[in-house]
Amino acid sequence: MTVAVTLRIGGTALERAATAAPDVTVTVEQQGRTVDGRLDLTTWAAGGDVEAFEAGLDVDETVDRWLVVGARETETLYRIRLTPDASEALDYDAWTDGRLVLRAARRRHDGWLVAGFVTDRSVLPQLAAGCSAHDVAFDLVRTAETDGLTGPELALTETQRETLLTAFDRGLYSVPRGATIEELAEPLDVSHQAVSERLRRGVHSLIQTTICDERDDGAAGLPADGVKRY
Repeated sequence: MTVAVTLRIGGTALERAATAAPDVTVTVEQQGRTVDGRLDLTTWAAGGDVEAFEAGLDVDETVDRWLVVGARETETLYRIRLTPDASEALDYDAWTDGRLVLRAARRRHDGWLVAGFVTDRSVLPQLAAGCSAHDVAFDLVRTAETDGLTGPELALTETQRETLLTAFDRGLYSVPRGATIEELAEPLDVSHQAVSERLRRGVHSLIQTTICDERDDGAAGLPADGVKRY
């Protein structure tokens, strides 16, 4: 049975760029390989200091070249080509004989968070072995067997993420409550109705991709912290 998985993966790809702008979230829209095997990543960079991120791209030893495709609101779309060495260190397809299908990938300064599907659980030791052979850290965060192609999403939009973090930082979820939805509207420069909608949608996505998956998976034999380490 197909298994939906969420993974935390190390690796140096885009590490220097991400470290230069730790508040920027980089989300892979799509990826492909050149005829000589290098990875081309189409990525969104959102939040934080995008200029610092671009300066980091210029000096990132895993980046062969990059260009800006376009922008919208607080997000910028890039085409980034990795070097041969960086591309080889992310060759999940070869390590798993094509039995891992990536659904979404997000880079932060502390590594990659990846969601996808594997044909069965036997693929996971293969992936772990490939990561180990290339000195890439590998943590299995969550698994859930599925009859259809549904599973973990990395689907918080940047506005949802910003709203949830602002609400958390300002004490909306504290006891006693430190802020109201109306008080969050001003720093976010939106109406309180928009704040409420973002929070509901964001919390819905988080519950759907964490608690619901764990309930359906019966904990999948994971330890108490939810991370299986190889």
